[in-house]
Amino acid sequence: MINRRLFLGGSLSVAALATLTACGSRAGSGGGSSSGTAVELAKSDLNPQDRSKLKQGGEFRTPITGWIPNFNGMHVDGNLVDNNTRLRYFVGCFNWIYKDDGSFEPRKDFLLEYKEEEKDGKTVITMKLNPKAKWNSGQPIQVADYQGVWKACNGANEAFRAASTDGWRNIESIEQGADKFEMIVTFDSIYPDWSSVLSADGLIPATLTTSPEAFNSWTDGKVTDHWTGPFIVTECDATKKTIVAEPNPNWWGEKPLLDKVSFKAIESNQLGTAFGNKEIDLVDYIIDATTYQQCQKRADAQIRQSSGLQWRHFTINGSSGPLADQKLRQALLKGIDRITITKADLQGLPVPAEQLQLGNHLFMPSDTNYQDNTGDLAFNKEQAAKELDELGWKLPEGGEVREKDGKKLSIKYLRLPDTPTSVTEGKILQANMKEIGVEIVMDDTNTDDFFPERIAKGKFEIVAFTWQGTPYPMHNIGQIYGKGSDSNYTGVHSDKLEELIKQVAVEGDKDKRVTLANEADKEIWSLATVVPIYARAEYTAVPKNLANFGSFGLSKGRAEDVGYLAE
Repeated sequence: MINRRLFLGGSLSVAALATLTACGSRAGSGGGSSSGTAVELAKSDLNPQDRSKLKQGGEFRTPITGWIPNFNGMHVDGNLVDNNTRLRYFVGCFNWIYKDDGSFEPRKDFLLEYKEEEKDGKTVITMKLNPKAKWNSGQPIQVADYQGVWKACNGANEAFRAASTDGWRNIESIEQGADKFEMIVTFDSIYPDWSSVLSADGLIPATLTTSPEAFNSWTDGKVTDHWTGPFIVTECDATKKTIVAEPNPNWWGEKPLLDKVSFKAIESNQLGTAFGNKEIDLVDYIIDATTYQQCQKRADAQIRQSSGLQWRHFTINGSSGPLADQKLRQALLKGIDRITITKADLQGLPVPAEQLQLGNHLFMPSDTNYQDNTGDLAFNKEQAAKELDELGWKLPEGGEVREKDGKKLSIKYLRLPDTPTSVTEGKILQANMKEIGVEIVMDDTNTDDFFPERIAKGKFEIVAFTWQGTPYPMHNIGQIYGKGSDSNYTGVHSDKLEELIKQVAVEGDKDKRVTLANEADKEIWSLATVVPIYARAEYTAVPKNLANFGSFGLSKGRAEDVGYLAE
């Protein structure tokens, strides 16, 4: 997603709580950056300005990648970048202001202060909520809301389709202190990433957690009672796929500078043109040269850049059929030329493909804890062919596709035909697999069905999309890779990984925790279900006079401070 979860993000945006968020994406073809020289990327690039230098008024027009099937960001279907990052930034609750190094301080409109303690080997957090903070229904934001989310997302009742149980299942109790605005949270052990869980980025009112039916019910964006913040949704049209937010008359903080923030669904291959024509004012995570160049042509454009948290990958559904064989999946991985895919996707962008090549599921290349754990699963088509032979998948005489027990080794690739990245990656994967005797058949779908109808329901064999990371790389491992998680689209887990996930979650020594996390990453590689391709640099096109918005990196500010420079 941003309970600091991972979200589905990119050309397609799906997010997960305090978790990962997922997204689709667009791409070009050919080689990478022509210079081959490493590019130093800033931690953030936002044009920071004091409110006194900005004018009152103006509209900020933001694209979304598709319609949001559920506006509950804690729900697996609502764990989208479009929902949890783009929309909720303006109409949601969050407790922390993040700096570009990932450190944070309370956002006092929602949280006045907090205290972290260790008691009897357990992390205990005392938080004083701002009594002025309220939902759009008029109800105060109080301890009961956090208690409701905890009970919905701790995994005790699987009927609550939570995007992630990470962290919530580690809470032993949430109790009221002196009043309904003082909250005491006790974890069942030391829990280093407590601030991710209690960030409130996906917080919803207790009325939505009274039952699984209530939790699953928020599919109409015109119901604004469950949001809060400096803006309020005033229009929401599912047919036109447009949303409008305007200053919230009941907001208790500083007045928003913008008069309007509008959201409109636009296909990824149309973003550059729409920005160039001034139909929208934002293209974030530009990942192909065509869009980059189209955005540059706008007279008032500025492309802001920083190191990013999105990463592109293949996900393999190992729940049934031939792909349920771990050794077969490992052999297939050795046949995938990831650097060629990276170069094709990033051709013409000002960053070398090699700089963004990804060999880790948890840490990005810019992270000091990063190490490449690809190991012997690196591209080696001769070894891939040898292992397929050993597994009994043989090429018949004169044939091009391997067979076993009379069945061809044919795999469907779930493709978005109007998303260049999806097309390019499918084309290279198809060529790679042909070289080792595996058939890839294109299985086309559309943006609206991609996540909710196909991926979330396991109706795919192999697919490429994007996860959005957070400042908590060792948090939410279980969200994507854990047993029983609705966001583990692979259908595969391991007992070894489950144990490592538990150890990483509660290890208080940072160095030991990083070591354990990399051990977990090696086990994820071994499962051969999620194949990292590359991390994305965060290139964001905006009008040059827009302030306090752009390439955020690890940072996060206040929506009411977004505005345009006074002329």
